[in-house]
Amino acid sequence: MLGAKIGDFDDRDSQKLTKLVLKYALPMNIFAGILGTPRKVIIADIPLACWILVGMVGTYAVAWFIIRKIGHVDSRISALRALSIADPSVPFIGSAILPLLFAESIASIDIGISTLLINVILLPIIFGQMASISGEHIGIGQRIVQTLKKPLVFSALTAFILALCGLKMPVQLANTFTTLGKSSGGLAMFATGIILYTRDLKLTKQIALNTVLKNIAVPTIIWGIMLVCGVPSNVIRIAVVTLAIPTATMPTSLAIRYKSGESEMAATQFYTTILAIITLSAFMLLLS
Repeated sequence: MLGAKIGDFDDRDSQKLTKLVLKYALPMNIFAGILGTPRKVIIADIPLACWILVGMVGTYAVAWFIIRKIGHVDSRISALRALSIADPSVPFIGSAILPLLFAESIASIDIGISTLLINVILLPIIFGQMASISGEHIGIGQRIVQTLKKPLVFSALTAFILALCGLKMPVQLANTFTTLGKSSGGLAMFATGIILYTRDLKLTKQIALNTVLKNIAVPTIIWGIMLVCGVPSNVIRIAVVTLAIPTATMPTSLAIRYKSGESEMAATQFYTTILAIITLSAFMLLLS
């Protein structure tokens, strides 16, 4: 944020950095990390994928129902608000935090799984809703095909398939991918700071509620459900920390695109990111 404040970087620079992270650095990092993981480890992480799916899609469905059907909030705002509560910024914030908390291979698998679930399942749902509200005619199938073409999604999906087939990357190529890919975490944090500085960040009761729900309530509820279901502690730890990651940029991007709730989504993204310094640390301490 300091770079944006003193005028060295602006919103256009953040867009370029975001493109660098999502199209090049992070896909390379995820591809090398997943492909370097033994097949049995990936298969063992299927329960983790299921719980992250339940955490994100379940949260979105419940939040949308309460906001829209019970709260009678505008349809666009309902969808965006539910997404801001359910969608963790795994590709951005997660790529910087998760490798510090878990082993490199575990972090790569977690990021890859979350990226696929967000882009192949969660976002097509919200895109379909927003398109329907706006009178656009884009089918879910077409939306999924477009999503699969994104480098981040394509790299994660391809790496999972190749790894499950027992294939490995040549050491020299893996080292190159890993070295270049490790820049993704720092670049993502830097781009996020620029984006947040250029937005209106007023704190209202609604934004405070969004922040508490995203950073505290959702991961705590999922944690409780997993405990009741007898889920192993290592799966609980990774899933809860992943769901406790602050709000992604997508709600803000969609709000800007559809001209609805821009300030609320941007402020929610900012305050969940700031509060995550405390909440993520607290969850890590409690889960340990």
